[in-house]
Amino acid sequence: KTVAGETKRGTMQIHPMATTRLLVPVVLVGGALWLRVFLDKLGPETRVALAYSPYLLCAVALFLAYQFNRCRLMLAAFGVAVFFWIVQNHLQVSLSQPDASRLYLALSLALPLLCLFLLLVPETGIWNLQGLILSLLFVFLALVCAQLAQWLPEASDAAAQYYRARPTEGYVISRGATLLVALVLVVGLVLVVVRNEEAEAAILGVLGALYFLLALLHLEDISVVMCVAAGLCLVWGLLRSTHAMAYRDELTGLLGRRALGERLNRLGRRYCIAMLDVDHFKKFNDKHGHDVGDEVLRMVSAHIDRVGSGGTAYRYGGEELCVVFPRKSLDEAAAALDSVREQISDYRMSIRDRGKRPARARDGARRRGATRLGSSQVAVTISAGVAERSEDYPRPDEVVMYADKMLYRAKKAGRNRVIY
Repeated sequence: KTVAGETKRGTMQIHPMATTRLLVPVVLVGGALWLRVFLDKLGPETRVALAYSPYLLCAVALFLAYQFNRCRLMLAAFGVAVFFWIVQNHLQVSLSQPDASRLYLALSLALPLLCLFLLLVPETGIWNLQGLILSLLFVFLALVCAQLAQWLPEASDAAAQYYRARPTEGYVISRGATLLVALVLVVGLVLVVVRNEEAEAAILGVLGALYFLLALLHLEDISVVMCVAAGLCLVWGLLRSTHAMAYRDELTGLLGRRALGERLNRLGRRYCIAMLDVDHFKKFNDKHGHDVGDEVLRMVSAHIDRVGSGGTAYRYGGEELCVVFPRKSLDEAAAALDSVREQISDYRMSIRDRGKRPARARDGARRRGATRLGSSQVAVTISAGVAERSEDYPRPDEVVMYADKMLYRAKKAGRNRVIY
């Protein structure tokens, strides 16, 4: 059977399911709040060990970040350790004391602003010039927050009142700092669903844990349990990041061959497998360059990743992708793929004429509409072959081979179609 139809405009979407990445940080922070009330039942030796556990967790996070070249999470781990040290050694006194009040305000400003910085900047790695610049900017921003804590109370009575600790009974952090935390939380949630990465979720976990530390600073043992939660969020985020490195394709964001191999070993007795690739991709690469080719692969992969009927997409190799449909019939799998095929064939990518781009970036930004006039639009199509497990093809590798054979037939039949 062959499916080929009219097309309709495809749209790029966010990743709403990425919010599930926040589940573990939320459980860790909530669990720490709940377990705090039981700490008074611990023995003296256990309490001493617990008091040093935030440093241990931060050290583990620093080691993992170093091993996997994650500059943002390394800075976050360093920040949590310094944060805990300051609270333990300088804020175990009344905030009515001027020095303690200024230090507390500095921490309440540094927490949201440093987290916002780590959320917004791209991952650069550690041992390079960009990583050094990122680290220096992180320290500089912390120093700016310390200076703001000196300046804000003296700026005006309104500012002093707005950033005054203990605005209400049982709540320590100021209204101004609370608003900053809320704004950073919103930005972080947006970035989680846009980027769909673990680092943002881990940083938001740190933000939540240290916010509760500052807001509930009057509670006994709050600094220990919240910094433990923050350290666990970082360790979890780094471990999840290493899992993504092993199982996800870096270019497309899809699951890779290793994940596909494990999935094929877990399939039941009823499933379909589809093989698909981009039509004339080599010619497209030769004509427009590999950078544009990479963008095409990302666009196609983003559409395939949203395939319906419970399908899961994997990058098989090069421009070839694989989709596994557990417990689905051929008709259901083919219909889902044909819907995605239509979206991709109707999607238009603009390629700007580099020769008409102004030499200065500022002029290019100002005349962006003019550069679009000189740009060309390109479109790509995909072909797909779908196969179902049967008595003739009982093993997953045999189903993959038959789906690849159907893909070859789709190419021979004219491309831009699904054959099964």
